[in-house]
Amino acid sequence: MKKKKIAADFLYCVGAVGMMNAVLQLIVYPVINNRVGENEFGNMLFLLGILNILAPSFGQGTANARLVMPERETLKNKEYILTLGIFSIISAVISGIVGAARISTAVGIVMFVYIIVMSIYRMYACVEYRLSLEFKRQFVFYLALSIGYILGLLIFWKSEQWYWVFILGETIAVLYVFLTGNVLRHQSEKTEERFSEVFKSAFVLSASYLLTNILLNLDRFILAYMIDSEAVSQYYVLSLLGKTMAIISGPVNSILIGYITKGNQKIKTKSYLKGVGLLVGFGLLALVACSIVTPIYIKILYEAVVDLNVLVNVAQIFYFLTNVLLVIILTMCEIRWQFVIQVVYAVIFVGSAIVLTAQKGLLGFSIAACISSILYFLLTTIVGFVFAKKNGNRQK
Repeated sequence: MKKKKIAADFLYCVGAVGMMNAVLQLIVYPVINNRVGENEFGNMLFLLGILNILAPSFGQGTANARLVMPERETLKNKEYILTLGIFSIISAVISGIVGAARISTAVGIVMFVYIIVMSIYRMYACVEYRLSLEFKRQFVFYLALSIGYILGLLIFWKSEQWYWVFILGETIAVLYVFLTGNVLRHQSEKTEERFSEVFKSAFVLSASYLLTNILLNLDRFILAYMIDSEAVSQYYVLSLLGKTMAIISGPVNSILIGYITKGNQKIKTKSYLKGVGLLVGFGLLALVACSIVTPIYIKILYEAVVDLNVLVNVAQIFYFLTNVLLVIILTMCEIRWQFVIQVVYAVIFVGSAIVLTAQKGLLGFSIAACISSILYFLLTTIVGFVFAKKNGNRQK
């Protein structure tokens, strides 16, 4: 395993995700907002929020279940294609119900459902490059996705239907993997006997990610209902720098799970503790940077809440550090542990957030988020340590 290749792969991953986000944030969203107005743009963001919960949960859940499956190299595609089909039906029903409540035309509902389903397949398709460790090809995959968004924007300009942006982007990306890769192609070998095993793993992991993605957006609902919409804006601005770590954690997770699962490598205690130490060190550096930069712009927008800066950034940084750590322990223990950890965190976070927000408002919510994120990290660290120690004992 060459350090130069890992570094190059990391740069390809960061570049790919950065390119896609740049196209969306700097080109697509401003153009759509300017063309359709605040009302319709807000409705689009709500619908994309549903997409951002369902597609990563089922798509990445199935992909990561494949990566950590024993004897993954000998498994065929049929089980995973069937699993994606079931998840797509579930997502189509959910998005159809949501679409019926938020979209005025039947065509619009069908287009929205199509985007959700294709996004699930696109999220799963990334497993092609994690299995082979060909992250340069993954960059081309994201380039195709970004070009698709821009082409869709041209159709949107004529039709004023924002759905076309995502229909073209997601479809082109999936077609690229189908035509140049293997994971989406049907194979004739009979492999149904492994379907129940594959589906169970994918279901548990997807449920875990579903919980994660719901919790990621829960601050908006709790603050909006228990305080007001201004508190939502204040917390969003306070957490903005900390949340940008999500862009970094995605590529890091891709590299980690790709390299760790290649050849079924086992992480032992020393390597695990070294990894945790590096994560904590990176987190502290990020906290210092966020604590210096956040007050500069927060004073311009919401000077009254500048004192919450450290609490909110600690919460965000430890949350995303934990998500990186969860990918590491996914390669060490049974998939169900992911779900167990997420449920414990959910109970702590939701319970403390409701109680403390009712007592102290935005300060209480910030305290709850900070404490629950630190406990989330500690719990994950302990579970990982136990299994790393078991791995070491087995190899003695």
